[in-house]
Amino acid sequence: MGNLVWHEYARYVTLTASVYTVWAGFFGLIYRKFFWDFVNGTIRSPGGLQPAPQDAIFISVIVKAPIVPIISMILGVAIIALEYPAPFFKGTSIHRSFILRIVGLILQAFFAVLFYQFELRHCPALLQKPPLPSPHFDPPSVHLAPDHLKGVDPFLPPYNPQLYVGELKDEEEGIEYVILLNKYSVVPNHFLMVTKEYQSQATPLLPADLVQAYFILLAARKQHQNYFMIYNCGEQSGASQPHKHLQFIPIEDEEGPPIERAARAAHIQAEWKPFSLPNLPFAHHIRRLSIPPSASRDEAESVLATAFLELLDLAISTVRHIEDHPVGMPSYNVVLTPGHLFVSRGGARQPGGARGGQGRGADADLEGRGVRQCARPAD
Repeated sequence: MGNLVWHEYARYVTLTASVYTVWAGFFGLIYRKFFWDFVNGTIRSPGGLQPAPQDAIFISVIVKAPIVPIISMILGVAIIALEYPAPFFKGTSIHRSFILRIVGLILQAFFAVLFYQFELRHCPALLQKPPLPSPHFDPPSVHLAPDHLKGVDPFLPPYNPQLYVGELKDEEEGIEYVILLNKYSVVPNHFLMVTKEYQSQATPLLPADLVQAYFILLAARKQHQNYFMIYNCGEQSGASQPHKHLQFIPIEDEEGPPIERAARAAHIQAEWKPFSLPNLPFAHHIRRLSIPPSASRDEAESVLATAFLELLDLAISTVRHIEDHPVGMPSYNVVLTPGHLFVSRGGARQPGGARGGQGRGADADLEGRGVRQCARPAD
């Protein structure tokens, strides 16, 4: 009787461990990280933990191509089928084999401990960030640095030579920008595009801002580096500096950030129409960018500016129908990738009554595939 109890206990432990391995492998596909990178890695400030060169093989089979998480999931499913057991295993020699169980569990444990099931990022640089009062966002019409910013605005000269990268100028509009490394970055090579003359972070992106940001992303891609741009506009957006700045964040995944992958997977009937993803809990609108690689500056500006104005109009119109949303100047977040433009309204949940722009029948078809194409909600 005692042996039976212990055998059943071992079976339940094995099933629990295997279910966890399948779950961990699934998350390992999304959050790809080699677990043991801290053994020989180097902690940089800023930048966090950098894997050692000898870990390159593990980075290849875990981060670049998630082979190890997939193997872990396959082993987990196989052991669950063996222990449950699945009807096609029950009573067979495979089901009765303890050697097979031992080998399978050892392999499962070996592969599972190679990758992160959760990721913790150590950011010592943030400890050095001085406490600042909440930024005061001046009216959009103000283009001169307010008196209370003089001497404390980190985006005005003189620039820190260790952070200064260079300057850009939009020849069409004459707007100048400064490229600075983010002093308090949480990932390596996180940099900023800042307006050389003071502009408020409460102002929307200008066509020149969008064009220069887009061409930076394309230039990085030509160098086999993947970046995406974030712009936090207004008091409710999470911006910590009132001087207008666009953030460029590198990402290891060649397919882009998770929201880019979700947008790319969406099946839409009209490439030129904004759409949203109903499974995301916050109010947002997305526009697919169909810009040819050989497009001129003016062609790129036309697509980007039109897309941004459409999305911003949709975002503001959507929020007008949310009764408990804070009043005041618009706050929103913008994400730009080479393939999509995203605008989400700060602090707003996805409204349940957003309607599609192609009639109810088209909406039902699109929503069934996890995407909703949008028109501005009726007043």
